[in-house]
Amino acid sequence: MDKELSLQKDLFSRIKELDGTRHAHLYVAFVVCGVCVGQVLQCYTDMLITCRINRENPTCFQLIDCKDDNCTTHVLAIINDKTTEDRNMLMNEATNILVRCGLIPKKHGELFSVSRGWCEDSLCVVDRNAAPFFGVTSVGVHLNCFVRTEHGNVEVWMARRASTKSKYPSKWDPTVAGGLPVGMGLFENVIKEAEEEAGIPNTMVTIGAKSAGVLSQMTCCSDGSCLKQSLYFIWDMEVDKDFIPHPADGEVDKFERWSVETLESEVRQGERLRPAMRLVATDFLIRHGVITPDREPQLVKIQSAMHQDRYIFPHKGAIDSGASEN
Repeated sequence: MDKELSLQKDLFSRIKELDGTRHAHLYVAFVVCGVCVGQVLQCYTDMLITCRINRENPTCFQLIDCKDDNCTTHVLAIINDKTTEDRNMLMNEATNILVRCGLIPKKHGELFSVSRGWCEDSLCVVDRNAAPFFGVTSVGVHLNCFVRTEHGNVEVWMARRASTKSKYPSKWDPTVAGGLPVGMGLFENVIKEAEEEAGIPNTMVTIGAKSAGVLSQMTCCSDGSCLKQSLYFIWDMEVDKDFIPHPADGEVDKFERWSVETLESEVRQGERLRPAMRLVATDFLIRHGVITPDREPQLVKIQSAMHQDRYIFPHKGAIDSGASEN
């Protein structure tokens, strides 16, 4: 019993390990049109302020000193950005700089929205691979396909990421996981990713998948880089016991059906899951009655840590470029 309790008490620390705000002192606010849309490592600012759309235009990023509660803070702001198209061009050139400096291997091709927050107007777009370097809110969709056995136990299909993935190769994800590109709805993306990654027919997802909420945390890489808000929108889908997903587009190496006991062991002490997926897996276990208040004395703290507000960096007094929303 003592051993079980010690494992239970460790779950909160496992979730808190993912909280990247401990590195916040290394960052400055990233401001577009007077709005804080993210944050950038201070050590990248000298590189970015050299960025310009073309030779005729002056530099478009500026490092600004501003006052916030009588303290001087630095802010990286976009200037000379009269239109959305100008800002898109600038972010594209900034992405080119990140590629040339070897911070990202290449452009991804999918574009992510840059905005004040979820469901806010987009101020510009940025390549998916570059987005974390600007602290742009990351939006992901996740589908848990689960089975009820003849004995009433719950088992969930897990996906092992391909060994060729640039991030977290061969780590385990929920059945389906994917980022949200510009111009696509959340559930529309679930349907697309389910077919592409797991070969699940569109109609099956449309009828069977049920929205199960959203999780939020400020995440970063293990070295403290790429601090950003990560939003995880969750769907559950109960499937028949003879249902078997299969790798379809090369993003997934294999699928396995895990018992909830195996899944709980992984979130508490294992290393097979992609780290951020501890949140998604823990949420699934709570909602399906595996992790309960009686078994987990820190459940309130865990729930709070999985619904973290976005950290807004000081930026009061930052220059508003006066850009129009074209």
